[in-house]
Amino acid sequence: MKYIVMDLEWNQPTVARKKKAGLHGEIMQIAAVKITEDLETAGEFNQMVKPLYYPKINRDIRELTLLTEEELYSGLPFPEAAEEFRKWCGDDFVFVTWGPSDTSMLRNNMEMHGIDAGWIPDTFDAQLVFDDQFMQEGRSFALNYALYYFREKPDGTHNALADVYNTIKVMKHMDMDDAFQDEYYICGNMEENV
Repeated sequence: MKYIVMDLEWNQPTVARKKKAGLHGEIMQIAAVKITEDLETAGEFNQMVKPLYYPKINRDIRELTLLTEEELYSGLPFPEAAEEFRKWCGDDFVFVTWGPSDTSMLRNNMEMHGIDAGWIPDTFDAQLVFDDQFMQEGRSFALNYALYYFREKPDGTHNALADVYNTIKVMKHMDMDDAFQDEYYICGNMEENV
């Protein structure tokens, strides 16, 4: 079985009344890294996604990610990006994410485009592992907090690929072998919270 650390960036409408019904956020970047059991990098995926519903990046999201409309418009339309990602993932794998939202967002975008999301596997929530193994407060912690906790310097700006590598840095401090054996760390369906 392969482990794929995945992170997404998505856009929201700049005006709430312009929100597309049923769309929780439009994915604008898909990034993932295949890792070995020793948490070493075994392959990388990074794809910008050309917007369909929200052509302008929300100002808060632009400031957070530093992504530009030009970068997005050079990307693939979502159906093509999702298919490239599915092929890259291959078979027999699980996702690892920081928090439960990314997998739900991927499913939501696939449904909006009429794409079968049945290939999306179980997802382990590294944020939950961090809280359970170190903080034991029963709450969510930002990835930057976990990096600070372990005295790790963040990689790059807040974008999907940097967040994937930052998640891997944190995972190297946790007992992921134990976590992968425990279904407690699998994200539930968090659609309603996205």
